[in-house]
Amino acid sequence: MLDIDRLILGDTVETVNLNSSEDQRRAAAALVSQARRRVDIFSRDLDKKIYDYRAFLEALQELAVNHRGQIRILVKDSAKAVKYGHRLIPLSQRLTSLIEIRKVAEDYKEYNEAFLIADETGYVHRRHADRFEGITRFNAAKEARELLVFFNEVWRNSAPDTNLQRIYL
Repeated sequence: MLDIDRLILGDTVETVNLNSSEDQRRAAAALVSQARRRVDIFSRDLDKKIYDYRAFLEALQELAVNHRGQIRILVKDSAKAVKYGHRLIPLSQRLTSLIEIRKVAEDYKEYNEAFLIADETGYVHRRHADRFEGITRFNAAKEARELLVFFNEVWRNSAPDTNLQRIYL
């Protein structure tokens, strides 16, 4: 088992290989729990095996509520997440001014990578979104900013995901 807990955002420079959904989940939760300003996530379907776990969701809520951090999520297709009741959805509906989810614009649907960026400094990255092999780096600002440039481009061209909006009666 990887010793993710020893990695420090903005300090640990090594590249850590991630080989399973558990590795991905633990690395994502560790990055978010250490973030103080922002988290940006690019996901194909909100990756239940990574982002629908208590530690991750608690860290995301802590960032949003106690640090007033900005959380932006781009998702290609939210239908599966809505169908099975992903716990990130009601959290984003309660914290609409702090967590925003957009549906990836059609021009970027073929992009098959997934990543999470914390404070423009650390990241988790999978070159193939349908696999759980990837890497994490907790102090790689240059690479994190490169991912963020792409994220910002897609963000500007995408719109709020209407499948995830709360319906008021």
